Amino acid sequence: MSESVSLQPLDQFALNDRLANYGDGVFTTMHVSEGRVGLLSRHVSRLVNDAAALGITVTATAIEEVIRTAMQQQQDGVLKILLGSGQGGRGYSRPEQAAVSLAVSWHAVPPLYETWRQQGISLAVSPVTLAHQPLLAGLKHANRLEQVLVKRAMQTMDCDDCVVTDANTTVIEASAANLFWFKKGVWFTPDLSKAGVNGVMRQFILEHTEHVEVGEYHLRNLYDADAVMLSNALMQIVPVHSLVNAHSSEIHEYSLAPVKALQQSLAGAYKQECIRA
Repeated sequence: MSESVSLQPLDQFALNDRLANYGDGVFTTMHVSEGRVGLLSRHVSRLVNDAAALGITVTATAIEEVIRTAMQQQQDGVLKILLGSGQGGRGYSRPEQAAVSLAVSWHAVPPLYETWRQQGISLAVSPVTLAHQPLLAGLKHANRLEQVLVKRAMQTMDCDDCVVTDANTTVIEASAANLFWFKKGVWFTPDLSKAGVNGVMRQFILEHTEHVEVGEYHLRNLYDADAVMLSNALMQIVPVHSLVNAHSSEIHEYSLAPVKALQQSLAGAYKQECIRA
């Protein structure tokens, strides 16, 4: 599928839009402050690469132009961009000729994130588990029904966020963030080759942090950690102060110090990746 010369945002989705009907597309949400977009190049690359994995062709140049146009509207907030496979018929198959669909929207930055970054948050384990789908693992695709169910289950849980596993109790991520933990001088984070989203903040942390191991881990590894943190493009890095054991209801408490130290050590590199579009 080829894109048009320029991407024009939709005012509304058509009834047969494939993004709205099937989640056939990708998206990203960017933190914008004083006209600078956090991790801009990573967001652009994510849209291009994740779209390509679904067979949707867009260029970085076209996406950058969309962002520049959106920045004429405002200079602060959350900028969300959705890219879809265009309009189609009733069935799942895409038409041979279809134009890429695009939606752009602005949102407020959740005010609680600043408090979370300073004071930390509580976690519990979600009863909703993630399925394995290697073809979609890592992608920020628009079919997020699993996350909808996770958030719904959280409404009855006494926690700020939750740990989400697969059916084998392999730790994958949080409800809308990636997960890291610290033990004896080493950071750990789950492999996302079977499920989960490879977030741009996760990519940034992996690139700029020494002593990080990526692998298959279970809840027992998390319970035994010295420190735990969440990351995404909007909350950036948030420490975890406690996690409720899914089986015993025991509360595991964690030090905030290693996370605060990492926040400080990465601040300069993060600032360098906050760029004007």
